[in-house]
Amino acid sequence: MSTARQDVATLGSGWNKVLLNYALAMRELDKLPITDRNSWKFLGAIHGFDRQLWIDENVLGEDDPVPKDLTNYTYGSQCQHGSWYFLSWHRGYVYAFEAIVAAKVKELTGDDWALPYWNYLNSSNPDARRVPDAFLVETLPDGSPNPLSKYPRRQGLTRLRPGPRDAFSLAAMEENDFQVGNDGSIGFGGGVTGDFVQFARWTGDLENNPHNTVHRLIGGDQGFMANPYLAGLDPIFWLHHCNIDRLWEAWMSTPGKTMVRDPRWLNGPADRTFIMPVPGGGVAGMKFSGRDTLKDGKLHRSYADLSIGTGVTPGAEAVARVKMGAPDQQSIEPIGANAAAVRVGGAPVRTQVDLDQQATTAGIAAMGAMEPGKEVTRLYLALESVRGSAPSPLLEVYVNLPEGVDPQLHPECHAGSLTLFGLNVASRPDGGHGGNGLGYTIDITDLAQRLTDAGDFDPNHLRVTLVPGEQISEAKPVTVDRISVLKRSGVVS
Repeated sequence: MSTARQDVATLGSGWNKVLLNYALAMRELDKLPITDRNSWKFLGAIHGFDRQLWIDENVLGEDDPVPKDLTNYTYGSQCQHGSWYFLSWHRGYVYAFEAIVAAKVKELTGDDWALPYWNYLNSSNPDARRVPDAFLVETLPDGSPNPLSKYPRRQGLTRLRPGPRDAFSLAAMEENDFQVGNDGSIGFGGGVTGDFVQFARWTGDLENNPHNTVHRLIGGDQGFMANPYLAGLDPIFWLHHCNIDRLWEAWMSTPGKTMVRDPRWLNGPADRTFIMPVPGGGVAGMKFSGRDTLKDGKLHRSYADLSIGTGVTPGAEAVARVKMGAPDQQSIEPIGANAAAVRVGGAPVRTQVDLDQQATTAGIAAMGAMEPGKEVTRLYLALESVRGSAPSPLLEVYVNLPEGVDPQLHPECHAGSLTLFGLNVASRPDGGHGGNGLGYTIDITDLAQRLTDAGDFDPNHLRVTLVPGEQISEAKPVTVDRISVLKRSGVVS
């Protein structure tokens, strides 16, 4: 696979050769039983697998045998989320998938093939958010059913349509550090964990947005992309994750960004080795760790472009946020929290975060520091142990929103939008993660500065309002165990 991965928008409209070969290969792989490690179903089950759900969704039959290596956690339900393994594991997953599809394309057509990426954040392309036509039409050029449109998506989906406050951006690319602090609650890459945890504690910036957001925008209420147990079955999943992988590669290639070099990440996880099938389904499979996904590793792939639609220019230093020194020289300090868990159902819910006045005042004073050697701070809102039964609910977060007003009319108070992708999996008490839920941090530094300038930032407390979006209702509420404010401190360098 020496060919660089290409932007799908540059390959030609309609049934270009790359997408037609993708469809032909998928059709053949989808005919194989789930017991075949190269089958479409086996590849999808690596991301997430729930036998009864697959039967209910007519993916499996009641009597279809399921291989033990999907249910004994050798291959099945491996996907890493809310973890600093999110990007490395998915890089290995995409690599293995691409190799298997490419081998099938070679067998069927004799052509070389590389997985394309969907560059939906390319601001220079007015059709960047449009779903490629080959994923929308009902038939292949020969009139046979189109496998690329086989699995359900959001009703009426033709393009990604975020709402007025719905986060869909490249803000993650502004973060300079892959991981900060002992737990990784803040950073580009996700929370620290030494062991295998399918859904761990802290969601990294890139996973939060655009990764999670795109999953929900495609999947909606019923589509497979919105549910980790089903997402890997949708062929557009792979173009999305190819782009997420490209964004990580672009970030790592930009001076001023600090990639993690912790042995736990390089060699982990400690208790279970990541494994992927190989073309032909060899018994041994392919084992890998974080080290294998870096530029000198066996799973590294090249991209035709790392600048367009990434928000960075590899090779050119672009520090959108002030440098705060080396990650291990920075500190993260909780400076306040609310008093009780919050339940969000069919209406907005308000809670108060009580702050340490002295620490908050000092943090606010240092937010805008730019002079080298001076202490500089950033403030974050942390939502901990978020739980619920919906697969990808949308939660809007506001700070110091006036009481009794329509949140949509006060964008100046909007702190961020969270797509809680995989909340159903992370909240299952019988899962490997013990139903601990997910955690998110939102950078509110700029918002805090605006509120301070307007005289509406009380160093004693913040008013936080959680507004339910799609997939949240009285029947399917979301609970947040704790909302706190974190102060990140460093020295301008």
